Amino acid sequence: MVAWQNSFPIPLMNPDPALIHKLSGLEGYLGSKIRGQGHVIPRVCSVLERGELGLQPPDKPLGSFLFLGPTGVGKTELTLECSRYLFGEDALHRFDMSEFQHLDSVKLFLGDETGMSGRLGKVLESYTRGILLFDEVEKAHRLIWDLFLQMLDAARITLADHRTHDLSGFYVVCTSNIGSQQLMRPTRLPFATLERAVLAELHRHFRPELIGRFDEKVVFRPLTPETQREIAMIVINEEVERYQKMGIQLAVDEETIEMLIRNGITKALGARPMKRTVQKYLGDMLRERLMNP
Repeated sequence: MVAWQNSFPIPLMNPDPALIHKLSGLEGYLGSKIRGQGHVIPRVCSVLERGELGLQPPDKPLGSFLFLGPTGVGKTELTLECSRYLFGEDALHRFDMSEFQHLDSVKLFLGDETGMSGRLGKVLESYTRGILLFDEVEKAHRLIWDLFLQMLDAARITLADHRTHDLSGFYVVCTSNIGSQQLMRPTRLPFATLERAVLAELHRHFRPELIGRFDEKVVFRPLTPETQREIAMIVINEEVERYQKMGIQLAVDEETIEMLIRNGITKALGARPMKRTVQKYLGDMLRERLMNP
């Protein structure tokens, strides 16, 4: 335990009360949007709160995360909601790292020596704050992995176009499906055991010095049937509310809810298709009503 001393040599800052009020609502907000990952949210909030309060070392990003787990369990959605709550819309900059697997595609991400900016450079030239999301980071070329060492260690990176960028105003989030097969097998093993197996596989894939630079490495749980239903109801209610604002009243019966769950959540993609499934079904239903009154 750390004890406060009366002779603490550095004067404590007086944080903005509005910021404290906002941060106090962060965990509740994320809990209302992301279901089935209650073990993840407090750890994420801890890093975000330190970052927003200015407690992170100045030569580091505001915070860094490595999110592990199967597709469609909330890794990207959690990142999106963190960005939306802290920064509003359009502050999440997402990169699909499967696009940069081969050496000839690396320059599209990093730029090149002729001065051409890559995709990362273009974002960093335009923004100084937000969240950088690197999806499926394990699929990126190894040259890009070396960039993450620099990014997480010094919050400054020099890209292939020779431009240096400051990342001290960003959170860095990497997602990975490494070890997902361990989580998806039918088993009675406790989640803590499966979590250790995933992290062990992670260490076989990435260099220890890279893994050690992340503030939090978090394994997401597979979705239970109860969680799947909760997610479906959140998406359905959001879409119903959207139509209500347009003056359209909708009521979704139990049979329709079950159909949307069957079609919107798959073994391969988890809950990722749910939003699109709900929007398409309700949209088609209303379209037919409007076209054939």
